[in-house]
Amino acid sequence: MAKLSSDEIIKLLEVLIGSTDAVGETNMDNKIMENLKTLIDIGDYCLDKVFLASTTCGRPEASMHEIGWMARCVMDDWRNWLEGKLCES
Repeated sequence: MAKLSSDEIIKLLEVLIGSTDAVGETNMDNKIMENLKTLIDIGDYCLDKVFLASTTCGRPEASMHEIGWMARCVMDDWRNWLEGKLCES
């Protein structure tokens, strides 16, 4: 089986998870809350995997250091993005 691209995985997640945008109708919003909980679980999994990858930063093996450095850089980017978004709200 061929590996799915990032775009294909994202499209698949959108179908599997469903909407996470509240609509103001109790029955629909209950389902949306479940979708959000699923999305949060997946997000936690992804963040943990990126963190684990970051632990190889500083290793003497160039390939391991590069992977770890990329993970650390993206975590720093995410932190900055989150701080900006939290300040907006």
